[in-house]
Amino acid sequence: MGLRELISVCTMHIDIIGAAGEVTPERVSGRNVAVIDVFRATSVIVTALSNGAREIIPMTGIEESFQLRDQIVEEHRQTNDAGPVLLGGERNTVIIEGFDLDNSPLRYAPDVVRDATIVMSTTNGTRAVNCARGAADGIYIAALLNADAVARRLGEPGGDVALVCSGRHDRFTIEDALCAGMMARFLETHYAGTLSDMAWWCADVYSRYENDLMGALDHCLHYHSIKMRWAEDIAWCLQRNVTTVVPRLTPEGGIRL
Repeated sequence: MGLRELISVCTMHIDIIGAAGEVTPERVSGRNVAVIDVFRATSVIVTALSNGAREIIPMTGIEESFQLRDQIVEEHRQTNDAGPVLLGGERNTVIIEGFDLDNSPLRYAPDVVRDATIVMSTTNGTRAVNCARGAADGIYIAALLNADAVARRLGEPGGDVALVCSGRHDRFTIEDALCAGMMARFLETHYAGTLSDMAWWCADVYSRYENDLMGALDHCLHYHSIKMRWAEDIAWCLQRNVTTVVPRLTPEGGIRL
């Protein structure tokens, strides 16, 4: 084997997938994956687990979320488990009728979520997680809140990495790209990873706007559609590296620390 081939074999390859609908088994197979939905699903998951939630179970459908909630409540009754079971999520930024919580990370305070099992269904983020299941080696949950901690966990095994931007309605969004670019740059710098074209572009954009994230978001349609209603949420979600928690999808399908 020549030197060039040896380098190719040993190098970590980093790719970025631009939206949930672009996730296929081929693009995540054999890779460690981080799912990103800055506004707001993965920011909610990171916040809830940081505040003491026991587990978050990502669901795609609404009806199946109600069914799973009822099943878990019954299991808790049979085992005398006093931990609360909550439904959280949204459709098109609006709380789902009958759910306990919406998709605002500020609602997932310690006194609400401590020891809770949360069944969560969102328009983009939880769907992206479930799209990657079954093919990826490991699936982690990332946001700006914990970006470096997750990037470090992805880098430690040395295998290939896919950063999945959940996007919005299967379209690329700038806020997720900024987070993915931040993580791609970290992996390139600390683990000598090689970047795909998309990963290089996102890392370059993040580098240019690192000290002015709002300058980048000024070009973001998703940001402008929610900034009036969710200003406090946005401020929370744009914090960087305020926690070192690394949520991971378990083989049973729940997200835990």
